[in-house]
Amino acid sequence: MAELAITLKLPFYRLNQVKALEFERLTAVNTQVANDLLNVDTKERKKLTSAAFKHIEIGSMWINQTIRNTNAKTKAKHFNRMWLEVNNQGYEVLKSGDLYTLSFSLYRGRKGRIPLEVHSASQTEVLDKLIAGEAKLGTLKLCKSKKGIWYSNSQYGNSASIGWDV
Repeated sequence: MAELAITLKLPFYRLNQVKALEFERLTAVNTQVANDLLNVDTKERKKLTSAAFKHIEIGSMWINQTIRNTNAKTKAKHFNRMWLEVNNQGYEVLKSGDLYTLSFSLYRGRKGRIPLEVHSASQTEVLDKLIAGEAKLGTLKLCKSKKGIWYSNSQYGNSASIGWDV
């Protein structure tokens, strides 16, 4: 069976100005870390872990993903913006009442929940499958639209059978 990846772009529900500014600031810090990594020799960069960035306030799982993303972009000279991204182990989807929430820790040792705005029944169906464990979590990326709205870009794996012509 092949894995199908579904990407959900869900805006945060009533995100206050303080959190939006914090996301913006931490994205700038993350971009600076990524640009600093580009100045390091490739062989040295591949050996780096989050332990080398203890002075940065962003959590280690976010820094490790930034290191992975920077190593993957071999021809990059400079990043204009490196969004905050984390793999499936760094967050979880929960439901409290009628709201779906994302639970993750941006800082070292502090975890918080932020509600999501769900627009359609298909998004609700996917989120319910994630909570029930029928689908696998993928990566989570915190992005901002040109209009200034913060989104969670979340990828989810779903087992599906695909026919291949050989």
